[in-house]
This record gives sequence, C-alpha cells and structure tokens, in this order.
Amino acid sequence: MTRDRFIMAVVGVAAASLVVVAFSSIGCEKKTPPVAPAPAAPSQYVNAICPMMGTTIDPTKVTESLTRVYEGKKVAFCCGECTGPWDKLTDDEKAAKLKEIAAK
Repeated sequence: MTRDRFIMAVVGVAAASLVVVAFSSIGCEKKTPPVAPAPAAPSQYVNAICPMMGTTIDPTKVTESLTRVYEGKKVAFCCGECTGPWDKLTDDEKAAKLKEIAAK
C-alpha cells in the first residue's frame, strides 16, 4: 500500500504543478491600452459623389484630369465623361449640382 500512496502523491503533485503553471500564465501578457485609430485625413475634394453621374468617388482613383476648381475648391469627378459637361455648366448650374449631391 505504501507504493500506491507514493504513486498517488507523485501524480497529485504533478497535477497540482500543471494547474499552477496553467493558471499562472493567464493574464500575464503585457496589457497595453487600445490605440485609437488615427483621424481620417480630410478629403482634398469638396465632394464624395460625382456631381454629374451621382456615383460615389474613390479618391484614390481621382487624377488631376478628373478635377476642376470651382469657387476655389477642388471638385472631383468619377470619370472623364463628366468633366466636359461640367465645364459647359453655368456657375448657377454648378452650384445646384453640388447642392444636390450634398443633400444625399
């Protein structure tokens, strides 16, 4: 019976050691406060929607040829098909187009 008690004692100590090791590693990671995302860079364009087609503009795809300056601000267009008709609009028509897309 002494041998059985010795084996049980060894198994018990080994099990207790595993439990201690397992629980001691919980929460030991270095806690760092969450990092707030960087504020979005303001768009260099006054619009996010094409004033001619009404489609969403991807600023990463807008080239200089797809922009026009209106009242000192850059207006972006979705494609080259839109810049020509924009150029033919009066200032009042341009203002109306920008007001229309701003309401969306």
